[in-house]
Amino acid sequence: MNFISILIILIPFGEGILFAADAVPVPNKTMLDDPLEFTGWEGEWGDPKQLGEIRIGLFAPDDPDDRIGSAMLNGATLAIMQANRDGGYQGVPFRLITRWADDPWGAGSKEMIRLVYEDQVWAILGSLNGDATHVAEQIVTKARVPLLCPVSADPTLTFIRIPWIFRLPPDDRAQAEALVKEGIVPLSLPKIGMITSTDHDGRTAAFELENALKREQIAPAFHFQISPEDSDLSPIIARMRSFEPDGIVLRLPHHQLHDFITKLRSGDIRFPLFLPWIPGFHLDSMLDRYDGTIGLVQPFAPKENDKQYQSFAAAYSLQFGAQSDVCAAYTYDAIKILVHCIHTTGLNRVALRKAISYLQNYQGVAGQVVWDNGGGNTVKPVMTIVNKH
Repeated sequence: MNFISILIILIPFGEGILFAADAVPVPNKTMLDDPLEFTGWEGEWGDPKQLGEIRIGLFAPDDPDDRIGSAMLNGATLAIMQANRDGGYQGVPFRLITRWADDPWGAGSKEMIRLVYEDQVWAILGSLNGDATHVAEQIVTKARVPLLCPVSADPTLTFIRIPWIFRLPPDDRAQAEALVKEGIVPLSLPKIGMITSTDHDGRTAAFELENALKREQIAPAFHFQISPEDSDLSPIIARMRSFEPDGIVLRLPHHQLHDFITKLRSGDIRFPLFLPWIPGFHLDSMLDRYDGTIGLVQPFAPKENDKQYQSFAAAYSLQFGAQSDVCAAYTYDAIKILVHCIHTTGLNRVALRKAISYLQNYQGVAGQVVWDNGGGNTVKPVMTIVNKH
């Protein structure tokens, strides 16, 4: 009995102290160690000769005023046009079917169901944020339809081991790591503050950013969370200024971020700003609005001699009279991947999913696609520092 009592004392007080001093132990196994497989019924095969068109779904707004949705639609449309110019699939043209509702958890789920069961698409692209993409994920999991995510960087999409979903951009975790290690740490900034939004994408990014800072033993001086609907940003800016930070990490929706940066400039505030990739937000617009140092994570950075990207950008500009962006490029790549895999496997959702999962080192206009075992692209994001002083 005494021997047992001594062991109980030693474990919490002895081993606990040793463990706290050591690094976090490496797990013997993680959820992404083994590849995902689908072992259910493969379903029916489609005969292109009996089809008038081959439908691919897009779960995003069909609205020219929606910056993200319009970029996705344009990128997908361009890829579909090029595929049909090359003869479609066995002479049958591809067609893009778009559905959307502003309330993703309500009417949006019904539109997703219509895409799958009424429109009978072979695969779906979407959506423009983490909330809507999680809705799409729930539908395709039950319906067994491949879902490619060209915009959402939510890491939880592919961490739950669902074999039907594939994420193209680097996730929030990879972006946070790059922002902290390549942006904040080299500048040795002692007092860092955080301002993030309270929506799904803001909370997810904030979680990964805080963890990345913690790994570098950096404790934020403050973390303010604001509603995406909040139009009066003056109180937050006043509170932020009172801390006299050496740098600010920002993760707000693109429309709110523009207003925030404009107010910083009008107040002659020039703290270094650090941002993960925010869909719909362009660095060029920020350079015109802010005079301080800017650190921005980008999913990819095409080189000047990248002929594949330059060809895409030129075709995009010619077709739509606008400059392409990250959302358009990834959506274009997603369609290209689907068309390639349909030509490889034929018209079967299960076989199509398998072909997508087996696709490795695919070179798209947005760079390389290398899936991990959960369906997430492992490509490393790019950290860009612009010093305007």
